[in-house]
Amino acid sequence: MSGNATGSVADDGLGQLLRRCAERDPQALKAIYDAMAPTMLGVALRLLRNRPHAEETLQDAFLQIWRNADRYDQSRGSPKAWMIGILRYRALDRLETERRHTGTDELPDVAADMPVGIEDSRALATCIEELPETWRKSVMLSYVEGYSHSEIAERTDTPLGTVKSWIVRALAALKKCMER
Repeated sequence: MSGNATGSVADDGLGQLLRRCAERDPQALKAIYDAMAPTMLGVALRLLRNRPHAEETLQDAFLQIWRNADRYDQSRGSPKAWMIGILRYRALDRLETERRHTGTDELPDVAADMPVGIEDSRALATCIEELPETWRKSVMLSYVEGYSHSEIAERTDTPLGTVKSWIVRALAALKKCMER
């Protein structure tokens, strides 16, 4: 395995490490953890806004990565996207569970309604590329980076309503594209 000075590992290195995880090599999981945990924790913190919950979700995600490493298919997307996707689904599950228990409706996540599994990441990547740039950027900031709609509006210097509209339209377009 090779890494650079910042500790990041190229996608091909992560792919090799995932293959070793599939063969039950715990050192490979440690290497993936060392390379990806800071990034994934950042995504979890942005989504959950609670460090203990983010850390638990990160742990759950790494357990799932360990258990399902043999299901990773490099032809369907990058290892980084696959792992962040797992983390994101774990975090969204946690938010949905909390919403149900608290009775609040603070989770405006229409992605849960999308018939997109992690295995469909290649088709999803193709569909994402078909989106207008502003829609694609908003969706990526929200669903990959974990920013709230308000944070995206600030970050892109765009009115909040416009950002929400882009995301809703983008998700509708993605859903339609994925159903083709």
